[in-house]
Amino acid sequence: MTSTLEFTTVTGSPGYAFEKLSVAMETLATGPGDVRSRLLDAYSTFHPVGEKDFPEHLRADWRWVYAQLTRYGPILDYKGNVDRGSVENTMNRIQRSTGVKIAKKLVYLHEQLSVFLRVEL
Repeated sequence: MTSTLEFTTVTGSPGYAFEKLSVAMETLATGPGDVRSRLLDAYSTFHPVGEKDFPEHLRADWRWVYAQLTRYGPILDYKGNVDRGSVENTMNRIQRSTGVKIAKKLVYLHEQLSVFLRVEL
């Protein structure tokens, strides 16, 4: 009898990512404003999380979230200094339906991290 073990490469801290996304879930669920303003507020809680903090099978989803949140880049002033960050600029430009898609992907990542870490939600 042979058994197959599935290994996932993790170089960061999935527990850290889970903790930060847990706070983001609260913000997304109960924060004021529409989904775009809640995403901007939630971003402040999980911005230190990096791709390395996710198991390999979730990294593409994380990259998608980050790419969507920063799609439009920062707005610079006449001196080249950042006047408005890329996430704020993006949230001001996207449709609510796009914000909902991003929020749903964050919920999915949070749920999948709980499965990976065997944490009950």
